[in-house]
Amino acid sequence: MEGLSGARGYLKMPVVILFASQFLAAIAIFFVIVPALVSLNDTMPTLPVILAIQSILGAAIGFFLGLAKWWAGVQVALPFVAFYSVSLQIPSFVYLLLFALIVLVYWNSARDGIPLYLSNSTTWAALVHLLPKNEGIRIIDLGGGVGGTSLFLARHRSDAHILSIESAPIPAAISKLRWNWSGLKNVEMRSSNFWNENLASYQVVYAFLSPAPMDRLYAKVKAEMKPGSLFISNSFEVSGHPADEVHELNDARETKLYLYKV
Repeated sequence: MEGLSGARGYLKMPVVILFASQFLAAIAIFFVIVPALVSLNDTMPTLPVILAIQSILGAAIGFFLGLAKWWAGVQVALPFVAFYSVSLQIPSFVYLLLFALIVLVYWNSARDGIPLYLSNSTTWAALVHLLPKNEGIRIIDLGGGVGGTSLFLARHRSDAHILSIESAPIPAAISKLRWNWSGLKNVEMRSSNFWNENLASYQVVYAFLSPAPMDRLYAKVKAEMKPGSLFISNSFEVSGHPADEVHELNDARETKLYLYKV
């Protein structure tokens, strides 16, 4: 059962869904759509038309399979980039460099199904008001990205002790640079896997991840955090566990903060 659960976890990874949707789109194009167009017009569609269909269909399938909306841009661009980069004979080392850069930024997306989501300033301000007023409160930001959330909280809650954890190399490096430049003493940026962090010493856990890890994370929260603690999830609910409070923010993406009291 554990192996089956692990396999299902890999199938939920955005990168896997991305290529699966492009593969399914290609099958539909060559075995259904192109033959249908040829039979109707008695002419073969041009290559740009085929690439455009591949882009749109791949994005639609990806959305249906659960990819976040922002992946649509990648889906639309991928067929054109793949074809024209070959036809332009771009040196192979360029692909290697680009691939390495993408891996270093979106490390968690390929490994844990957690893309790089960044909380906005509206969310930061809302968090300040939602945090308990306890003096010396300890807060941890799981998957802290480039550190914006933790730095904002540190500035507005000087009494709090805040830890931001990020395992993707480039965002983690950026967060550490911002921390050093800020001069703030009540916040720490750590390059680490948050699954290895014990949550028992924190009164608030904040996470902006993806649907993929939520069940596992909630189990970790319940097992490690002390009674009276607070788990705040940005945008993603825990399946089968209604939040104690839901706060909808007045921003462009209508962010919802799900509050779970331990």
